[in-house]
Amino acid sequence: MAEAWAVAARCSVQFLIRRVAQGLREEVFDDWELNGMPDVDEPRGSRGKHPTSVTFTLRPQFAAALSKQHDPLGIVGLGRTMGPAFRARFQVAFDDALAKAEIQTTSEGDDK
Repeated sequence: MAEAWAVAARCSVQFLIRRVAQGLREEVFDDWELNGMPDVDEPRGSRGKHPTSVTFTLRPQFAAALSKQHDPLGIVGLGRTMGPAFRARFQVAFDDALAKAEIQTTSEGDDK
C-alpha cells in the first residue's frame, strides 16, 4: 500500500515513486547495457493508479545505442520505448521497497 507508506513517511506517493525509481536507475541501465532492454508487453490499462513518470538523463553512448536498436527512425522516442520495460522493473523494486518498509501489501483475506 503506497498510501500507507506515504503516510508513515510523511510524504506523497509521487515522492516515494521518484525515490525508488531514481535508486533503480543505474542498476537498470547497467543491466540493459549488458543484456539489452527487454521486450515487455504492457496490456492497455494495466498501469497502477499512481503515475510513474520520472525523468532520467542517459549516458550519451547508451542513449545512442538504445535509439539505434529500438527507435532507429527517431519516430517513437526513447521515453515511450523504455517506459514499459522500466515500469516492469520498477514495480518489482517498489514492492521490494514496501516490504523493507514493512508495509502490508495485501488486503486481509488475500493470499500472501
